[in-house]
Amino acid sequence: MATNPLLEGVRPIRSDRAQLPVGDVALEVLIVEPEEGGPWPTILLIHENRGLVPYMIDVAEALAQTGYRVVAPDLLSRIGGTDRYADDPASVSARQIATDIHVADLAAVYDWLVAQSPSVTVVGFCFGGEMGWQLITKRSPRGAVLYYGIGPDAEGTALIRTAVYAVYAQDDPRVNDTLPELADPLAGAGIDYILESYPGTKHAFHDHSRQDRYHEEAASVVWHQTLAFLEDAAREP
Repeated sequence: MATNPLLEGVRPIRSDRAQLPVGDVALEVLIVEPEEGGPWPTILLIHENRGLVPYMIDVAEALAQTGYRVVAPDLLSRIGGTDRYADDPASVSARQIATDIHVADLAAVYDWLVAQSPSVTVVGFCFGGEMGWQLITKRSPRGAVLYYGIGPDAEGTALIRTAVYAVYAQDDPRVNDTLPELADPLAGAGIDYILESYPGTKHAFHDHSRQDRYHEEAASVVWHQTLAFLEDAAREP
């Protein structure tokens, strides 16, 4: 993969892997954080459908370089982990595992993080955006940034108590067809939220590893807005 275009600073970072027991499985967890200073506010990063692919690691590293402890569970751990499918990533899908299991795993990771840090936010992409929406119906992080994720039903949306910045693509009918059903109950939930769609973009337009989808200008805009939103959320009392 080309050089990570998300990296902007020079803050040294370190990366590690841990095993987190969750029910009957040990989830592999990527942890990326600045080498010096801290404690840092925490981001729970939820990966796309294919797992902790290099693009997702790029995102984790870029967020860490801006001053966060980024924790990204490998939700494919139950079927062998992302690395097992590295030679043929198209052969695996996180949707091979039931949604309720993913949400329970994410809730367990979130609870583990909250026990360590009072400041936890959630960031998710594609499948991870959808799982992020589901998670915030059950937990209340400082904020959530969710890229092109299908939201919960009206009953679930009414339970959300978290500020949300949600990013969508203009040309993404499968996801966008669900937005009218999300917008009205979200407006009634009494939370701060932004739903934004970017002209000329397709699903996964932030993914610089996919030249058929990547939209450099829109990706840059939403990335800087993501960082601003996360900074504001981390400051919340």
